Amino acid sequence: MFSSLVRIDTMAKFDCVQSRLVRLFGYHGRFVARHPLAVLLLSLSTALVLSSGVVFLKYENNTENLFTPIASRAQSERETLEELFPTNFEMFTPTRVTATSQRSVVVIVTAKDGKNILRTDSVAEILQLRDTIFATTAKAVDGTLIRYESVCAEWKGSCVANPVLVWWDYLQAMNSSSVYLPMPFGQLPSNERIYFDGFIAPGVEENGEIVYTEAVTLLFFLRNDPIEMFDRSGLWEDAVAKQLESTTFGNIEVVYYTSDALDEAQNKLAVSVLPYFCVTFSFLTIFAVLTCLMADWVQSKPWLANSGILSALIAISSGVGLLSYCGVPFNQVVASMPFLAMGIGIDDMFIMVSAWRRTDRYATVEDRMSTALSEAAISITITSLTDFLGFCVAAITPLPAVRSFCLYTGVVILLDFVFQVTFFASMMVFSGRREAQNRHCYTCREVLPPEKSPSVIYRMFCSGGTGGQVDEGTSQSREHAVMRFFRNQFSPFVTGPFVMTVVAFCYAIYLVFGVYGCFNLTEGLQLSNLAEEGSVTNAFFRTSSEYFNELGPTVSVVIKGDVNYWEPDVQLKLGQLMTRFKDNSYLGTVKGSEFWLDDFKRFAESANVSDQDSFVSLLQDRFLQEPLFEKYSEDINFDHESGSITSSRFLIMFGSVDSTLKESDVMIQTRKLADNDSMELVVFSPQFVVYEQYVIILPNTIQTLCIAIVSMLIVSLILIPSVAVAFIVTASVISIEIGVVGGMSYLGISLDGISMINLIICIGFSIDFSAHVCYAYISQRSGLSPREKVAGALHSLGFPILQSGVSTLLSLLSLLATKSYIFTSFAKVNLLVMAFGMLHGLVFLPVVLMLLGSCCRTTSLKSTEAIRNVVVAGGTPDKAYSSLGA
Repeated sequence: MFSSLVRIDTMAKFDCVQSRLVRLFGYHGRFVARHPLAVLLLSLSTALVLSSGVVFLKYENNTENLFTPIASRAQSERETLEELFPTNFEMFTPTRVTATSQRSVVVIVTAKDGKNILRTDSVAEILQLRDTIFATTAKAVDGTLIRYESVCAEWKGSCVANPVLVWWDYLQAMNSSSVYLPMPFGQLPSNERIYFDGFIAPGVEENGEIVYTEAVTLLFFLRNDPIEMFDRSGLWEDAVAKQLESTTFGNIEVVYYTSDALDEAQNKLAVSVLPYFCVTFSFLTIFAVLTCLMADWVQSKPWLANSGILSALIAISSGVGLLSYCGVPFNQVVASMPFLAMGIGIDDMFIMVSAWRRTDRYATVEDRMSTALSEAAISITITSLTDFLGFCVAAITPLPAVRSFCLYTGVVILLDFVFQVTFFASMMVFSGRREAQNRHCYTCREVLPPEKSPSVIYRMFCSGGTGGQVDEGTSQSREHAVMRFFRNQFSPFVTGPFVMTVVAFCYAIYLVFGVYGCFNLTEGLQLSNLAEEGSVTNAFFRTSSEYFNELGPTVSVVIKGDVNYWEPDVQLKLGQLMTRFKDNSYLGTVKGSEFWLDDFKRFAESANVSDQDSFVSLLQDRFLQEPLFEKYSEDINFDHESGSITSSRFLIMFGSVDSTLKESDVMIQTRKLADNDSMELVVFSPQFVVYEQYVIILPNTIQTLCIAIVSMLIVSLILIPSVAVAFIVTASVISIEIGVVGGMSYLGISLDGISMINLIICIGFSIDFSAHVCYAYISQRSGLSPREKVAGALHSLGFPILQSGVSTLLSLLSLLATKSYIFTSFAKVNLLVMAFGMLHGLVFLPVVLMLLGSCCRTTSLKSTEAIRNVVVAGGTPDKAYSSLGA
């Protein structure tokens, strides 16, 4: 991000805001120049107090809490389901799980050669893997050993078994050499049927048997309740994960997932980013020092550059400490904030240093500080205000991870502004005093000016300053070569008729590709992207998506209230309800369903169940006692006094849901069917907790962007005295947003909570690129042609734009080397923002201003010069207006 060093040029009648800020910062500059040590100590003491809040830092790593919208409907539906149908770990069935954090170990096994897993040697290793997991133990807090049998979820006194393993154990007991799996089910001697659907990847079937499949899933469900058992299950999970991490096999590859895997991935990512921040800090320090060096060793400011870096670090630590005091949780998304804050801080430092260089170097330090702050502080005020507003707007999002990021970043930006005009300003005073005494920028020893250098070596490495001799022709720093390039070479080139035609054609192409990309943008944050690339957790989600994408969510449909299930008309109505869920075209393929009433009707065909008593009696005393139908006891709630059914549920198993759009459609359409039915229905699937973000992300992003853009337009109308320019700035912001959103689709970045943050940041950057360019244009003196005004604007802003681009690039570059989707996508989108922002600021906007320049009123330079001179001299803006006859 950047803010240009434009002069505060506006007519008195539009200057009610700026004139007061000029006066305020002019006086503040004088105060800091008189009491630099006091201001320095006060700012450091404040930073120390605020930073001490870090000891109260609360780190949030719960994936559901971070990426599920606050007060989402899915959470409310889950509470209803858990109240009516709490998970019974003595009669446990996986399809009836309601918790997204269900304790379990899930293992996916594939062949190392990527081919058939149904081979004797592979199956033998899978059974060996099962035995290894069963033999794993963990040590509880009280010192007792935790075994699988003591924490497993049970079905009728035995741990819930994996059907594939049960069948292979049966084949071994029968001394069979076959490892194939019968379809659609296997039948044991006890007449128990074993279904393999969902446990094996789609394969090849021959003669009623699956003879080829490339992956097998092994599930080990554990107890969640009570809390002591939840903790013990977690310890056993961790022990299994460590065991699997160190276990290798000759023929099979193993990836696994535990209920805490994503939460642990959040912890690892937050820690893993620290080395990259150190790299960023080093790059920015070197860049800042090099940028502040000159051929003159007195006017060079390397130590001041380091102070600018330190100022940004102080703002970061103070912001984190302040919000830690307030109890705002930190998370891995917030961990990317320091990279952005460092870039913003160093840009503000460039502005302050450049403003100092523009002052009369023969004036007193007090006068130079007053002049510098009256110019630079206005620019960084505009920058800080627009960015702070953007993050305040974004903080209304219902996604907790995004909200925390916006709060942390907004506060840090605000504190960065505060420390720039206090801590860094006081360091500028000390640097200014050194410069006034003609001392070397590194050694602080007095040196001779270049013309008095005793030798070439001394001139190259020691000389600088003026030695107290006043030269009216060099009262300001020499003009930078890059600034001359933008005025004398680049501006005539870009405003030439032929180049303007090419630019217009390129802009049309830019818009076409941007709009096309916007319509092809995917939505939602995939779970695999929350884990580090190359980690076991990331590999698990990718393997699961590759081999088991035919499986969609299992949705529970709860029927609440008194329903006369024994009446034929009601049974017909419930059958039609089930059909509506199965046949809805928006819901895709339905792979199966489980409704106790369907099986009960077949069971009771020969019985007389025409009234409630006979219906309930047969249901309770016979139907639910049958081994085949015992599972339905978890789907029906009875009133113990009247015997009536107070609530029940049925399950629908959906097939392939291979996109976030289809996933959100399943949730939306099932809810729509439930809401439109005359009965009181509740629908829920544990996946709905994840799908919820897909539904809210697009409308929430559009709403947030619209509010942010309107807010920025208001700021532009207040600070830029031209309605036409304010709307040009707004159009430029929208144009940059289109390019960034379109570019995201080409880079494979989805619209999610992370990219929504980036789009809000984009508005702040866009305002900086656009508003100051346009403002510099209308600030040129009257009588100049549009081409001359563009040249003047580029002369003032071309170099700051490049400085900003390089500093932001350096602050984000190291994130591209991380293995985290969150960090890399953050860096990629912000680099898009910088690229398109610079393209608009340096190319597109100059052409637009050339074409529409007549609509943009040019302000008078005379008014601002009078205001500035009076303020620097200690007067008020009102005196300046009087001198102009305003």
